[in-house]
Amino acid sequence: MTGATRTIGTGPGAWFGYIGSTLAGLPGTYRTALRANRRRTIGITILVIVALVYPYANHTFLASFSRNVFPLPVPDDTVATFMTIFAIMAIGLNIVAGFAGLLDLGYVAFYAIGAYVAAFLASPHWAALGLNIVFLGNVPAGSAGVHLPFWLVVPIAVIVVATFGALLGAPTLRLRGDYLAIVTLGFGEIVPLVFKNLSQVYFSLNLGPININMNNVNLTGGVQGINPVDPPFLPFFNIKFDAEAGFLPVYLGIFMLLIAVLVARNLEHSRIGRAWMAIREDETAAEMMGVNTVRTKLLAFALGASFAGISGAFQASYLGATTSDFFNFSTSILVLVMIILGGIGNIWGVIVGAVTLVYINSSFLPYLGQRIQDSAPFLPNPAQYNFLILGIILLLMMRFRPQGFLPNRQREAELSVGGLAAADLSLGIPPELDNVSVAPPGQSATGPDARSAEVPGEDEEE
Repeated sequence: MTGATRTIGTGPGAWFGYIGSTLAGLPGTYRTALRANRRRTIGITILVIVALVYPYANHTFLASFSRNVFPLPVPDDTVATFMTIFAIMAIGLNIVAGFAGLLDLGYVAFYAIGAYVAAFLASPHWAALGLNIVFLGNVPAGSAGVHLPFWLVVPIAVIVVATFGALLGAPTLRLRGDYLAIVTLGFGEIVPLVFKNLSQVYFSLNLGPININMNNVNLTGGVQGINPVDPPFLPFFNIKFDAEAGFLPVYLGIFMLLIAVLVARNLEHSRIGRAWMAIREDETAAEMMGVNTVRTKLLAFALGASFAGISGAFQASYLGATTSDFFNFSTSILVLVMIILGGIGNIWGVIVGAVTLVYINSSFLPYLGQRIQDSAPFLPNPAQYNFLILGIILLLMMRFRPQGFLPNRQREAELSVGGLAAADLSLGIPPELDNVSVAPPGQSATGPDARSAEVPGEDEEE
């Protein structure tokens, strides 16, 4: 600011003031982005407008047209809601894998923990233990079980899941690459099995005034899971956001996705975001430059996991139930494929990847299978080979566009010859030096500096 000193306060007032100033500066920020990259900005603008208009348009006429006039592979309200759920998950995994460069194959574990936190805090599940707690819940006073509002459940889920993310990260700080992937894979396999098998718990603890005795207690619902789970609702408008609410849950998902994007973008451009990227490029060099790699990697695991906790809590509340069958290894792979296809390291890219894969998996392949069954029933249903088709798509992307749909600028430069040439020019390296080759023994080097490029020790014989 010119001619004035900007004072940054602390506390909730300063936080809301920061949000207000950020919103007030959005028009100028948009104009700057439009001048910097017009095509990219217009494309993202169109995607945002379509995302905001589509739920209402689908509810008003598209669904009826596809059902009664001509079948179209348009996603319904449930598919659109799950697009937002997986987009939030993809943003979280992008923090771990895209920003910090840590391969996490057990990301579904945090998704499961968030779902079960919502089920524990907003359902009649604990009535068997005599717990009857109703606080601002959309249930009558005195209802059996624990009933907290969704807006309070989500912050609790974020704290709990972030804690588990840090607990996972703590013993894996010395691991890199494949070893880290194996450990996180094991964590992702263990957590759903724990939720599945805690249906008959026998536990006794006597420590003075603390006496806990559990005799055949069903903690997690076992195979059946926990059902029902209270849906999200607006107390003053009496609006529920469950699976029967039509397109309203889609807008709730868009609202939560918008918050996730704002948080992720601020993290990316913050000091911790730069530290993540330094670790991604070279952890040893980052540590030598003063980056606290232990704390930075723990924050990556914790913050990335918290996004999955939000998605899990939203999924359980939206469907009204949760079970361990929802959370298998294929979900972790699906989210990882989303960020690779969309553009690892780029927030908008991973959103596009999530929306695209959910659409292909849940709308387009079932639509294509139905058309094939109607016209040629002897052909196989492609919906039964969804992961095979997704694998083929991934192979084609790795061959023809390895940087993804909307790549991170640095990632795009690394994977393109033109980007490398531009990087050389920015560093002041003439393009002709790229043609200098080092000659193997017995051969001469080529290029303008061939004499200096010869292998040391190969002296010219007289």
